[in-house]
Amino acid sequence: MTLIETFLNVCKKYAKKTAVVDQNGSATYEDIYQEAVHYAMFLLSKDVGRHIGLLLPNSKEFVVLFFGILMAGKIPVPLNYLFSPPQLSYVIKNAEINAILTHSAFKPQVENQVRYIFTIDKEVSYPAIEEKKIERGDEEGLAAILYTSGTDIANPKGVLLTHRNFLSNLDGCTSAFKFSEEDKVLGILPLFHTYPLTTTLMLPIRMGATVVYLARFSAVKTFEAIEKHKITLMAAIPSLYRVLLKSKRLTEYNLNTLRICTSGGERLPSDVLTEFNKAFPVPLMEGYGLTEATAVVSVNTPEKYRPGSIGLPLGNVEVKIVDDAGQSQSVNKEGEIWVKGQNVMKGYYKLPQETAETITSDNWLKTGDYGKLCQDRFLWFTGRKKDLIIISGENVSPHEIERVISGFEKVNEVTVVGISDRIRGEVPKAFIVLYEDTTCNQEEIRDYCSQHLPHYKIPKYIEFVKELPRGPTGKILKRELLR
Repeated sequence: MTLIETFLNVCKKYAKKTAVVDQNGSATYEDIYQEAVHYAMFLLSKDVGRHIGLLLPNSKEFVVLFFGILMAGKIPVPLNYLFSPPQLSYVIKNAEINAILTHSAFKPQVENQVRYIFTIDKEVSYPAIEEKKIERGDEEGLAAILYTSGTDIANPKGVLLTHRNFLSNLDGCTSAFKFSEEDKVLGILPLFHTYPLTTTLMLPIRMGATVVYLARFSAVKTFEAIEKHKITLMAAIPSLYRVLLKSKRLTEYNLNTLRICTSGGERLPSDVLTEFNKAFPVPLMEGYGLTEATAVVSVNTPEKYRPGSIGLPLGNVEVKIVDDAGQSQSVNKEGEIWVKGQNVMKGYYKLPQETAETITSDNWLKTGDYGKLCQDRFLWFTGRKKDLIIISGENVSPHEIERVISGFEKVNEVTVVGISDRIRGEVPKAFIVLYEDTTCNQEEIRDYCSQHLPHYKIPKYIEFVKELPRGPTGKILKRELLR
């Protein structure tokens, strides 16, 4: 099976059922099938090359174009419209994109960078359908190239994901979430990222469910959509859940149809988890994943839930913890998280050395994240390998310090970085955002930390800031704080 065959089968089986709802209305599975085939024929009529850029907000058009590109025998490359101009230009050039399908509002971001720019709200004319020309793909063939967010010192990397990668991850997610065609999914995260692409596009489309998209996130629109469409599944990142919790209109809406709310993309602060579980009718399920593993590696579920953990590995995914020498660690012993399964990427585009450094000869993916597995196999995240602070020879995870400080009642958000120190090598520095109309001093923070952390892990430096810098996917940019 491939994603194309799956799409065609589902569209036939659920032809009259609503597939997608967006700001412009709704479309049935028959509708999106017809439009996807039209776009496939359009692309086949043009000399557009193999890699097709997709620069769109969450919408029905994103869905039909993604599958239309595949049915034309091309590879979709979702483009991050939140990238800086240099990053976006780098991706277009690196992916060898000759054509971009976009909306007129986004056209200025990519003008003069590719041979073809098709603004689908104005310029695309549909040729006659020739279904015999539709490509079915190959399970080992590429289904997408997804670019990681990159940093100020490293360019984004193109992750090569196959049909088998996506379908394997969808199998694991379907089983874990007990997902069915009766579910209704809310898509509020931009689809250029693997987490929403898998859970709020491919998952509902594969099952014949309905997905409701918001082109732009807002708390009120989210609540309205949940109530109006009787949403059962929502996937978001902690910073968006924090916005929902701050809304004064939270209690005005009926949210009781929610069955699953998942959190991923970044660490889930304990205060967000606690407040969410008080305010919403279902507990917040933290999970863990990365683009190189297609999307989801582990997740908590209502039936199997450990607050503070990142859940059990999916049923078709192997996870182990290893030391710096690559030796497996025992229960509750911290080390790097390694992942194995059919969800693991084919590699990085045009980066053979980085691919070899990331995937072992026996197909284990080195995630670069630290964690541990407890006795009952729940996975616990303890920090990024590159973020480790080395204090007098001791490896210290910033995540541990952040988790403690975030528990202080006056702290809204916190991030911790390592600062060079002449005596101890490195020491922790905490950047803290307080709740509005709250005052706090450094000694209060240190006193609180002393109740929960050994002395050497207490931040030597503390700085109160109005906000934390974030990248295109909402992750905190720690390097910005070190400038």
